[in-house]
Amino acid sequence: MLALNCEAVVDLCSRYVPGMVDRGRGAVLNVASTAAFQPLPGQSTYAASKALVLSFTEALHQELGGNGVAVTALCPGPVRTEFTRVAGISEVEENTPSFLWATPEDVAEAGVRGLQANDRVVIPGAVNRLTAFAGQHAPRSVLLRGVARFYPAGRA
Repeated sequence: MLALNCEAVVDLCSRYVPGMVDRGRGAVLNVASTAAFQPLPGQSTYAASKALVLSFTEALHQELGGNGVAVTALCPGPVRTEFTRVAGISEVEENTPSFLWATPEDVAEAGVRGLQANDRVVIPGAVNRLTAFAGQHAPRSVLLRGVARFYPAGRA
């Protein structure tokens, strides 16, 4: 997970971004997650790895500002894919209210729109924006107890 979510993101950007800068155009869309905005008991490594993607992408966005290279972090919440079935955790999807799930098409469209606008961060969906805000601003002692109790993956 760390190799994919952290090392690969940094490696690919270090390989391809310099050429984009030299050409004065290009785009980087890194996929983080709403998990990036708070620690998640039960999925601590996942949340931490996505926090790296978010932080790295935000810094890169600032570093490359004004030189023609768009850099955006896409932070979706739950997305309906085959992942829970393949990972053997279908109960997560079953125990999570359906209104929290986004389609891959909606998430991809939001990411592309945000990248075209050179938005620093894109969080598709009002509920996801609210949970990201809460994850950033709630006292950690309160947040951690609530997340440990209600976060779907933690209950699985």
